[in-house]
Amino acid sequence: MTNNKSKQQIIEAAALTFDKYGFKKTTMDDIAYAAGKGKSSLYYYFKNKEEVFEAVVGHEAEHLKREIYQALNKTDHSVEKLRKYILIRMRRFVQRGNLYKALTDNFLNTFSFIEKIRDRHREWELEMLGSILRSGIEQKEFKPVDVQFMSNAVLTAMIGFEMPLLKNAETETEFDQKINDVVNMLFYGICT
Repeated sequence: MTNNKSKQQIIEAAALTFDKYGFKKTTMDDIAYAAGKGKSSLYYYFKNKEEVFEAVVGHEAEHLKREIYQALNKTDHSVEKLRKYILIRMRRFVQRGNLYKALTDNFLNTFSFIEKIRDRHREWELEMLGSILRSGIEQKEFKPVDVQFMSNAVLTAMIGFEMPLLKNAETETEFDQKINDVVNMLFYGICT
């Protein structure tokens, strides 16, 4: 248990360090200092900085997934599930954690493990969206659609809205309103 606790402390300290300095400028010394550990402790758990970053991103992705599952389990209505999914997902990505950086930073493209993280996360998002859409179709909340195509379309729309639309929201209320406007446009279109 102590090993898991030490590893978790390192991951949490590394998350803050990567968030503060970015992947490129963060060193193993920085992470060790932030964790209050010797550098040898880091190397006991991780071969290099890339493995630490991968663990940090994995930890953030799991936290996001838990948060989404908890919210979705509070309702049986697919429309509300999709709305909650989009709202939570967009809030976390705009808060710009290490997961967001792993999914969007072009510098990180040079690392093969980043591509694996991106693929796994995209796969999970498409599965989640597909599940919500299939449930909504079964419950007659959504029109029958090509679930795979629509899942890709919704995910692509969310990715497109991440920075240009949402980064300028000044308050949480304004942010939520922008998300709701996007969701309503996805659900009902813009025609009167």
